[in-house]
Amino acid sequence: MSLSFDATAEELKLFLEEAEEQLQLLDEDLIKLESDGANPDLLQEIFRAAHTLKGSSATIGHQRMAQLTHAMETVLDKLRKGTVSVETQIINTLLESLDALRVLTSEVESLKQSSLDITGVVAKLAATGIASAGSVGKSSSETLLTLSDNENALLSSSDDDTHSYRLDVQVDEDSPLMAARHFQVLIELGALGEVVKSSPSAEEIESEQVGPKLALVMTSQADPKTIKDLVASISDIKSVDVRDYAPASAKDTSAHPSKPETKAPATSKAASNPERAEAGAAQAKLSKTVRIDVERLDNLMNLVGELVIERTRLQQIGASLEMSSSDDVTVARLLEASQHVGRITNELQEEIMKSRMLPIENVFNKFPRMVRDLAVKSGKQINFVVEGQETELDRSVIEQIGDPLIHLLRNSIDHGIESPEDRERAGKSPAGTIRLSAFHQENHIVIMVEDDGKGIDPQVLKAAAVAKKLISQEMADRMGEMQAIELIFQSGFSMAKKVSDVSGRGVGMDIVKTNVERLNGFITTESHPGSGTKFIITLPLTLAIIQALLVSVGKRICAIPLVSVLETVRLDKSSVKSINGREAVTLRGNVLPLIRFSTVFHDVDGVGGDSLLIVATKFGDKQVGLVVDSLVGQQEIVIKPLGRLLGDIRGLSGATILGDGRVALIIDVAALIRELIREQTGAAESGTALLAS
Repeated sequence: MSLSFDATAEELKLFLEEAEEQLQLLDEDLIKLESDGANPDLLQEIFRAAHTLKGSSATIGHQRMAQLTHAMETVLDKLRKGTVSVETQIINTLLESLDALRVLTSEVESLKQSSLDITGVVAKLAATGIASAGSVGKSSSETLLTLSDNENALLSSSDDDTHSYRLDVQVDEDSPLMAARHFQVLIELGALGEVVKSSPSAEEIESEQVGPKLALVMTSQADPKTIKDLVASISDIKSVDVRDYAPASAKDTSAHPSKPETKAPATSKAASNPERAEAGAAQAKLSKTVRIDVERLDNLMNLVGELVIERTRLQQIGASLEMSSSDDVTVARLLEASQHVGRITNELQEEIMKSRMLPIENVFNKFPRMVRDLAVKSGKQINFVVEGQETELDRSVIEQIGDPLIHLLRNSIDHGIESPEDRERAGKSPAGTIRLSAFHQENHIVIMVEDDGKGIDPQVLKAAAVAKKLISQEMADRMGEMQAIELIFQSGFSMAKKVSDVSGRGVGMDIVKTNVERLNGFITTESHPGSGTKFIITLPLTLAIIQALLVSVGKRICAIPLVSVLETVRLDKSSVKSINGREAVTLRGNVLPLIRFSTVFHDVDGVGGDSLLIVATKFGDKQVGLVVDSLVGQQEIVIKPLGRLLGDIRGLSGATILGDGRVALIIDVAALIRELIREQTGAAESGTALLAS
């Protein structure tokens, strides 16, 4: 069934952007609330997010979403006022409501009504706190309003013609202008006397942290009927109760410690207080930022890439002219202009790169809810610690790193962290800890997933791999501990004894390695039986523009990513040995297998001679030597995809355009090493491992 809303396409787009932010905020804060308890500031933030969603969904005419957020708002108001306490069941109901809100939000995007029935979750929300309401007493129906000694003294010092009143005002729960009605009541009453205190306070009203109830104490010379009629005349006011208020003595108030004094203002001059001024400054700062479509950023990045190519071309032309006409004034001016364009291009490139950088919290913030739900399903207690959320990396990397991290976290929950009983028997605390962290390291970002669980036993892994016929027994016997741990990344390998919602189908960890390597990154594992496991992912900051070493191979120019280059060395051909049918040399005590491009790209023939020029490269803890003809130089290159017609070509990750217009192939070092490992899997059963670590 198709849907239509009372909004333009642009307004719906704005609604979706704001809704996504508020839903993510609710997701994060509800998980925090479960562990922090009734944190007043956190509850206010959650209430405000739900209230914002309620208002915006009502504005576009999404009635089901407005109804659900209204029910959530009622529960959150009870939590704010302390009439119900934070319990796991309440958090579960609120999270269930949040999942329903995501489905309802997707209706705005698709303009089609889903099959979701919100009746059940609305009923759960409505029933929240009813069982405990009787024990709350009078405060469950009457808003708590405690005055300080100074406020009671102010009431007591009033002259004989001035009376003190307590007002309880009920605003229509469906009012779209609830905060405005609260503030209107304060302004109107300010004309009849002085409002001494209100709940919610003026600051809370101005920031829309309100519910349907408003309680206040005021002094006035007017009679109760005049006050009641004045408030009742305001739109959306359902009921008004006015009664005399007797100021408490200092002795009485000492038994009830009050909050800091918050006098409600009689006029809108409240906006000039320091807190309000600070909020205004924050708003002014916020207004200096704009939303920009991701596609536009990608287009800008492509244009900058083209500019980088032309910059290199311009520099090469200038260098050629300088060699042939070094005394020409025009050439000198051209070189000066070329250098200036080069500097501007560098600065523009840097700014565009920065604009594409996002904090990794955009990915990390989705995980606390997932870890919490999986821990409940598996019956485990888990403390989830997140660090380094502010670490920035390119948007293109952020988009693709989420899935690998999901698999790693699920693995830590299912295979790493033990049950509370097993942990206690091992002398550990019942609750395990999973730590997700990120930080910059040179031109890379490092992401670590670490747990304090049972760790990985290499012998158990080898036995499982042999049982699943992934490796032979002889191969297992020759494996070291590090090689054995790498078995978890084999396709089809699983240690789960049965298939569950969390894991056990033999997929996941191989996907992690594949996806990480697709990003030109690598993953390493550290583990000790009984004390936990650490997965370390190392990724480049960006996938768009990189530093590369240009080399010539036959008539071709190839680019090797500089992050993979260890060193270049020239050796006599006599240094080359054959091990298990593969050429290799000994370099600094390690056996370095060699790869000739003539075997990878069959149309490439190298230049002969008595020596070999070798580029020693690495990927993770593996090294390989690439045989090249000559070194062209180091250059910043723009990565271009090979295109769908060519598809994936073994050993290549893309291409780039050089300054002279030639196309250079970009070498995929990781793919070459993986291919070499596959070739030698059989040889490892009967010979020496060839790859150097």
